[in-house]
Amino acid sequence: MRRDSTYQNFIKASLFQGFLLAYNILSSMYLFLPPLFGALFLYFILLLKLERYYSLLSFVVVMIVFEVSKGFYPGILLITYSLVYMFLFPNIVKIFDNFNIFEFFYSPIIYIIYFVLNFSVMLFYNYDVHIWTYMIFYYMLIESIIMLVARWIFGIK
Repeated sequence: MRRDSTYQNFIKASLFQGFLLAYNILSSMYLFLPPLFGALFLYFILLLKLERYYSLLSFVVVMIVFEVSKGFYPGILLITYSLVYMFLFPNIVKIFDNFNIFEFFYSPIIYIIYFVLNFSVMLFYNYDVHIWTYMIFYYMLIESIIMLVARWIFGIK
């Protein structure tokens, strides 16, 4: 007789998303904590790979809450992940047959695309644009290191 792992998957996803919300609160208080865009991209890939669409839907809600609380436009992170996943990710996997080699570079690429999209929206609405600071480069470096560690945590191969 086979045990049902549905509840275990739900509990794991709920705990991880609860951690993301708690981390969001902490990163709002402590600016040295990066927003984890790269690690969230790995989780996005994992949910798509495992076809956990309900978890993906709740993950999208958490991302939108994250963006709104940080003062960014909601949905741009999802657009960034979708663009990278549709256009960049398959080409790297196809060319090199293994994407783990390039996990270090996903975080800076995601940050650059995300902030360029936010910059474009801010210019469209004629807002003052002050989003490029040295902290973004610090976040890129820290997240690239986190991405190397997250590979083993999430088990993406």
